[in-house]
Amino acid sequence: MSIFKRIKSFVRRSPDEQIVGYSLSELKSVFTQPLSPPARPLPDFSQVVSLASLDIPAYYCVFLIAYADFAGLESLVESDFSFVAEKPFNGLPVKRYSNTRKDEHLIYFRSNSEFNATTIRMVTNSIHFLSTLQGMRLAVPPPWIAFEGYDPAWWGGAMQGAQGYYNDSYFLPFFTRLSRSERQQYYATFNASDAWIESLELMYAD
Repeated sequence: MSIFKRIKSFVRRSPDEQIVGYSLSELKSVFTQPLSPPARPLPDFSQVVSLASLDIPAYYCVFLIAYADFAGLESLVESDFSFVAEKPFNGLPVKRYSNTRKDEHLIYFRSNSEFNATTIRMVTNSIHFLSTLQGMRLAVPPPWIAFEGYDPAWWGGAMQGAQGYYNDSYFLPFFTRLSRSERQQYYATFNASDAWIESLELMYAD
């Protein structure tokens, strides 16, 4: 099930349902001000879903980054917000931040258990923060890192399971937005083998 479908399904589920470790009622108590419409399209670095249908004036987003990129993300959060509280969720710390001057808030947690990368799940009403985050150009770790030892000749098509979820939710939306020069830089950054470059270029190149 896609992230978009899962979020929409919250409307039909129990009030005890949680998003980033917070119940719907808790999120409503944090995000109280009407959500300002974005001046331009929402960032496309990740899947961004409005929670307006749940009467929560904020956005939920989830994205995948390399372990090494988390420090930069954390610095950005702490430069825009002040720490408020932390609580556990599924054994992971969920952190809440606020910018009281702007009445903007951010709740997020990270997990290092998926795809040999860091998964960030976040709720925020700060469109400025989302736009700034997009400007960081955080890259989705490639399939040869997410699935070490996977044969590049098998990549693509109607993949199922973990490979299909990773490709549909993270890698494909990211990779297909890269220009030719950006793809070359991406291959170099992540030490792509000739076999992986050939496979991806055959499937996704212009």
